[in-house]
Amino acid sequence: MTQPIVLVLAGGASTRFWPLRDKLFIELGGQSLLGRHLRALRELGCERFVVVTRPDTAASVEALGGALGLDPSARSGRSLAVAVQAEARGMADAVLAARPALEKLGEGPVYVTQAHDVVESRLHAEMLEAWSSRPAGLSGLVATARVASYFPGGYLTLSGERVTSVVEKPGAGKEPSDLVNLVDHVFASWQELCEALAGELKMGDPDDVYERALSRLMAAGEFRAHVYEGPWQALKYPWHLLDVMELLLDLWRRGVESPGPEYEQREGGVFIGRDVRVYPGAHVVAPALIGHGSIVWQNALVRGSILGPRCVVGFGSEVARSFLVEGVELHHNYVGDSVLDRGASLGFGAVTANYRIDGRSVPSAIGGVRVDSGRMKLGLMLGAGARIGVNTSTMPGVKIGAGALIGPGIRITRDVPGGARVLDEETLRQAQGRQYGRF
Repeated sequence: MTQPIVLVLAGGASTRFWPLRDKLFIELGGQSLLGRHLRALRELGCERFVVVTRPDTAASVEALGGALGLDPSARSGRSLAVAVQAEARGMADAVLAARPALEKLGEGPVYVTQAHDVVESRLHAEMLEAWSSRPAGLSGLVATARVASYFPGGYLTLSGERVTSVVEKPGAGKEPSDLVNLVDHVFASWQELCEALAGELKMGDPDDVYERALSRLMAAGEFRAHVYEGPWQALKYPWHLLDVMELLLDLWRRGVESPGPEYEQREGGVFIGRDVRVYPGAHVVAPALIGHGSIVWQNALVRGSILGPRCVVGFGSEVARSFLVEGVELHHNYVGDSVLDRGASLGFGAVTANYRIDGRSVPSAIGGVRVDSGRMKLGLMLGAGARIGVNTSTMPGVKIGAGALIGPGIRITRDVPGGARVLDEETLRQAQGRQYGRF
């Protein structure tokens, strides 16, 4: 049976992901999250893909398609078309941006999905199998997961086995069910989906257009829920990358997935890439991955972490439950529950505090508003190319933008914007004022 067209929504601006960038193209192990997503669906027999993306990432998406043997013309049996969403205007606009590419493939079912919700590939296998064996007349299939506490997303309302609507962010205590909506939906007709989206856009209300259109389709036809019982993690804020890292390390350790053919597994959960050097006295404790060309010097400790390619963990450093993206350099540091982006570095003795002494969960500022991360331990989110001087300390939940320069011996208590030069307490106050103002 021919699989549905796969429509992957990958065009978001990721503003809440600051100071990290291009979350779907960050590589964990041997592939990016978007590449992992496309490969999983390709291995399940899907052959026709449309990926909605930003103008600046269109070439990267085409390259991913080429690596999977997908023709960018979108007319061959195995095809990947790139649809550009000029501005990040939500899911409804993204689907409608793909309409010209969908028209070239002809009318039929479509599997709308995104790589921002990181799941086991078995979710897609279950969804595609459930669709292939669907009862006659079924209009759609919605992936969902059960939650034990409030999750700020969409919730399904049901009447028997039928899904009747999606209620977006109802608020704690007002949930219509314990089933949250995952963005993995099969529709019998992509054309009906586009018409419903266009109709909702004409209403003039820009909020939750996709969910409202989905509820409209549910009122007109029969939709069923497929309950996914495996691990999943929504990638929304920068610290969620730590949860994604933990999820993938567990899948690799259990042999459910592999970080790539060029990684050697040792000690039941330590993955070592090409040209890695781990010097005497250093310890790498599972689960962990050390990327190609990385160095772990004497007396260093790496545990529960991923080091991307060409990272250097200097003498006596400790990296705990952290992700060093690529080319990160440490010099006798403690890095805990942190993400350090490409080319970032910490001077000798710089440390990341990751635990509040009052024992509360760690908040972090998003657009000037304090957001509870829900994590008891959260360290530093450091942008690409940022540099931190010797003996400087960062407090829990702090974010520092790309290219920032932080001088020695400074205590960083709030976010610092990208490109800032912070050499003393006065320039620190000025930089933090430019970032968010007082809060």
